Order: sequence, then structure tokens, then C-alpha cells
Amino acid sequence: MRVTQHGDPGDDDLLFVLGWGNKPGHRSVEWLLDRLTYEGYHVHAVELPTNGWEFERQYVSPVRAYAVDRDIDLVLSHSTGGLVAAHLDLAVRNVFLSPWWGTAVSGLAALLFPLVSRLPTTKPIVPSGISREDLGELKLAAELADAPAHASPAFLRMIRGAQASLPPFRPDDVVFASLSDRVVDVRAIGDRTPASNLVPYDGGHEFFASEGRERTLSTVLDALDGVDASSLRANGADASDSADGTERPQPTD
Repeated sequence: MRVTQHGDPGDDDLLFVLGWGNKPGHRSVEWLLDRLTYEGYHVHAVELPTNGWEFERQYVSPVRAYAVDRDIDLVLSHSTGGLVAAHLDLAVRNVFLSPWWGTAVSGLAALLFPLVSRLPTTKPIVPSGISREDLGELKLAAELADAPAHASPAFLRMIRGAQASLPPFRPDDVVFASLSDRVVDVRAIGDRTPASNLVPYDGGHEFFASEGRERTLSTVLDALDGVDASSLRANGADASDSADGTERPQPTD
């Protein structure tokens, strides 16, 4: 696990647990970090291992210890980071972005996936099958090339176990999901998330690499401010404004 800090240490702390293969230096992630710091957050960006095999020891425990040591009570997470954040068992407010609570496989792949994940190896041999289009229109080819192209059976087996053992949903948490997401299982998100806690958005798996990211970001910021999901959906028609009606200023380069 690697953590980088962004913004003014005097601002409100926000733990941001990144998705599989995402790095703070990726342009799309950097865009989101810049916007979060502009909005007054001191962001602790967590870069997760991409080929672990012990979920609690290698993922959950280090992130939990980091948050507890710094008394952080607000967590933003994406994809794999959302799976980790759901297992933290801390008194925090969670805002989940496209959490990996289920794996999107169908057809023959759905039959082979359980068998492949049982292979006794940590060598990355399973193609991810993730394309730029799956992530978002603004995803750079260089960013995709910098992420793992394969996953190991041991990693996939670990993920399946973590998905099968998710704790109960917390009523104050908010989940953002795209119905067109082809990376994670949208149905698994819907099965676990009450409708009142779910906020749909237009775009790919990474909202911050999608063309509508400014609109989605405004709603995500309101969620971080503590606005409940039902109000977020009601106010989503005017995404340039915050939930209290005040216009959000835009950062300048």
C-alpha cells in the first residue's frame, strides 16, 4: 500500500482509496485530486496492491490502521477501493464510486471464471479485458498501459471471497454507479444498495475519465458534504450548483 497526500494539511482530511491499477499521477485521477483539494480537502490517496492474495492482511488492515492513526472519518473510494472501504468497519461516512462488489462476467466467461480463480498461482495470467471505452472517453492510452493487463487467479479468488463476505450496508453511505458500467457487476451494486442510497450517473466505470465528469463531480462533492442520496438525485438536474443552491466556483489553471 502506498499513500500520497494532496492539498493543505490544515483542511479537512479525506481518505481516497483508489481502484485497481489507478495512480495519483494518472491524468484523470490527478484531475479529481486537484478538484478535491480545490474544494478544501486534504486528500490521502491510497494506491492499493494489484496482485495481493490476503485481503485482510494486505488491503483492509493497512488502510484501516492508516485511517485510525489519523482520525479520518470521511472516505471516498473507487472500484477495488470500494470493496476495501466496505470492509473497514469504521465509524466513517463512505461515498462509493462504482464499487467492485461483483464481477461483470457473462456467457462462457461466467462459467470459466470460478474455475480459473481456483488455480494455485499468484502469476498474473488472466486478461483483464478492460478497454479505454469501458473506463471513460477521457482515459488516456498511456494510463491504461500503465495499469495491469492481467490478474492472477489468487487475486481473483481473494476478490471473490471479499465480495461474498461484504458486511451489512451502512444507512448513511452513498453509492454512485453507472448503469452502463461494463467493468463491475451493476446488479451486485443494486442488490446491496438501498434505492434511497444510490445515485446513478452517465459515463464509464471511472466517472473522472468520462465526458460528463464535471456534472457528476458536483454531486459527489455534495455527497461528501453530507447530503443524502435522495436529495442528490433531486438536485442532479442542475449539477453546476451545490445542494444549497450556491454556485460552485470552477478552478482555474
